[in-house]
Amino acid sequence: MKRPADIRASPSQWIDVLKVVYPYLRNQGVGDLTMFGSQAMSLYMKTPLRSKDLDLVTARATLRQVESLADRIREEGVAEVRSTTTQTRLLGSRRMTTYSIELRLGEKPFFVEIFDKILDGRPPSILTPYVEPVDRWGLSLWAPSCEAVVVLLLAFRPPEGVTRLNAVRLNRLIQERSRSLDFGLIRRIIREWQVADWIRDNLERLYRVNKIRIFHDSEIVPSIGERPASKKSERAGAGSP
Repeated sequence: MKRPADIRASPSQWIDVLKVVYPYLRNQGVGDLTMFGSQAMSLYMKTPLRSKDLDLVTARATLRQVESLADRIREEGVAEVRSTTTQTRLLGSRRMTTYSIELRLGEKPFFVEIFDKILDGRPPSILTPYVEPVDRWGLSLWAPSCEAVVVLLLAFRPPEGVTRLNAVRLNRLIQERSRSLDFGLIRRIIREWQVADWIRDNLERLYRVNKIRIFHDSEIVPSIGERPASKKSERAGAGSP
């Protein structure tokens, strides 16, 4: 059977986009610009992940800045620019705005997405105690700490939750960083952000549907250790996507 084509951009492709996007937005006065999503995970991994988008968080971006950024991407020639859009969603009583630039990297669709809120519409300022400078790929970037990245990846709300792909990637990250990860800090962030119930539900559903456990899940959410799992299922999440 022919293997389906990977629609995700290679690390070299999206890093070239990042090298244009991040410094340009910072120079436009978006001072609290923070890496997010799989790119934040990639900062802490030996080998960056393939990706279909570049996720950034700031409460200070404007549509004018995003349109100006699209022009800069076009001028630099790192990708073909197709369109810019703004989407606003209501999350309970909170409002989240997402600015998107649709690109083409070769034949693959790729999106630069800038969010003004995180989780269920909370301000990105909740990340502030856990954001740190990271130098990689010739850039000086701001990103959540590795511990905060773990919590963010586990706290996606339904219906997405933790997908099989994200579980496999997260297990790779935890394996690579297991000696330096502070699981006490991870538990503290979970308590501060009040996402323990989401994470517990996500972990239980992940095991029920995909038979994958997140490594060290009983140290992340202690009560999850009450659920049995075979050694085979624990190892299932360790492979590469």
